[in-house]
Amino acid sequence: MFANSELRAQEVSAVGSNLLRIGAGTTDQGIGGIMRKRYLEEIANARIFFSNLTLGLRYEMDDPSEVGQSFQGLRRRWINYKKDNLDLTAGNVTSLYGRGLTINNFESRALNYDAWIDGISGSYEYKWNKNEFDFRPSLGVHAMAGVLTFVDITGTGVPDLGISARTVNGEFGVFGKKVLVGASFLQAFTTVSAISVGRTVETDREVNQPEIYVSFLQDEFTGHFQFTEMRQRLDQVRSKRDSASHIGKAMYGSLSYASEKLGLTVEYKNYQYNLYSPTNPYATYFSKLPLSSPPEVYQDFTYTSLTRSTHSVNFDDELGFQVEANITAIPDIVITLNAAASSRHNSFSGVDSTGKAIVKTTTDFLPKFSDDGLFPFWEYFAEVEYEFGSLSYIKGFFHRRSDFRATAAGVAGNPRIRNTTVGLKCQYETTPSQSLLITLEHQWSYDEDRTENKHQLTNELLIAQYSFNPGITFGGLLDYSTWYDANRHFWPQAFVSTRIGGSHTLLMSYGAERGGLNCTGGVCRVVPAFNGLRFTLTSQI
Repeated sequence: MFANSELRAQEVSAVGSNLLRIGAGTTDQGIGGIMRKRYLEEIANARIFFSNLTLGLRYEMDDPSEVGQSFQGLRRRWINYKKDNLDLTAGNVTSLYGRGLTINNFESRALNYDAWIDGISGSYEYKWNKNEFDFRPSLGVHAMAGVLTFVDITGTGVPDLGISARTVNGEFGVFGKKVLVGASFLQAFTTVSAISVGRTVETDREVNQPEIYVSFLQDEFTGHFQFTEMRQRLDQVRSKRDSASHIGKAMYGSLSYASEKLGLTVEYKNYQYNLYSPTNPYATYFSKLPLSSPPEVYQDFTYTSLTRSTHSVNFDDELGFQVEANITAIPDIVITLNAAASSRHNSFSGVDSTGKAIVKTTTDFLPKFSDDGLFPFWEYFAEVEYEFGSLSYIKGFFHRRSDFRATAAGVAGNPRIRNTTVGLKCQYETTPSQSLLITLEHQWSYDEDRTENKHQLTNELLIAQYSFNPGITFGGLLDYSTWYDANRHFWPQAFVSTRIGGSHTLLMSYGAERGGLNCTGGVCRVVPAFNGLRFTLTSQI
């Protein structure tokens, strides 16, 4: 992301980048109707390298921000020391252990989601050479500690969450890490502050979370298995001394096979961080920490029509699987097949005479689809790509998905969504330095939230762009929907992108954007529609 700019004095070098985003127009806020929308975001990153030290800074000025609260000042600052096998960082830090069941604290600006902690992190790894041991063992130790005030996605109304956490992780590998065993432990103290009857009330929780994982690589096969147990205790509920405990757990596994002609991957998830009944008075206090972000176990698609209705993972309560095959046995042709499914563990049907919730349906290992109260989700996808030049290719795909839009945990009658989508994407190299790219997507949708036309609607999307590599790209898109209870059906847009010198890229777009669901790492939010001008300047110096 950075390009080197040498500062020759005292063996110091520096790199930097800058992102300027400006938007002016209107947005559809749903109940609030059409409103003016303007944003200005300036993000400047800098890193200064000494012999063993790195200084990092990120300055932000959101005046106002496109998403979330406005901010002006240093959003990130850190100092890193690295020598041989020792790596130490102080400031804003992040880590990933295994597949993230216990620790994977990431940031997504598009969602106003930030789980980096302010503190310290360190790692040390020692590898024995083959002369000492034939099985080449290695030992690594990682640790992180600090504090975080986690602000939930704008508009949810969830109070801020104060977190003080410390983690440690160890990994032992053999045969050059072809077999790896890891173990982690997280201890965290959380505080939720809320306003009740004109005063601030607090709920305090202690979390102790051990985990273990194993991974291996043998010829064409790779595998990973990870398990964690989340032990939680409440000491104070809404500023009153109280005592309640909960044990959650999560499991993830994957197995892959890869050869020259076939790739096959199977993934499984069983997330039970917070299984609870609707009548549990402590249910909302025992959710997964934002410091962890396990795999979603379904494919992240790049086709626009498919991303608008992406499944929103309930990490507290969801089990499921994904199977994907990539077939390259036919020259110049790649076939991708994917299927995924999931559901919750329990559904409920009212309460008994004592006020306890009645479990209607339950499942422990595989998802069930017979009960809507389990929020069953399934999808399958097929894509065929044919390459007929260095830059020329054509892709065709078919996708079908069924999901439920959650309105309340365990409540039957949630609206069902079903989509069937077909599409075509083609890039043709007109000359050695120019190419034309066209994407066409057609979607049939059934949405029980939409009352018009028997819940049926159709979506069409056409995108066309022409590139003079690598200098300039221009094009446009036409987005259409028979969304009968909406006040708009057509969203046209034009865009142009150009390189300025070797360090700057300018992107401008004008027109209407339909909006829709936006997800990163299983975290989702609905992006409202936008109509107007967008301007983005990216610089690397």
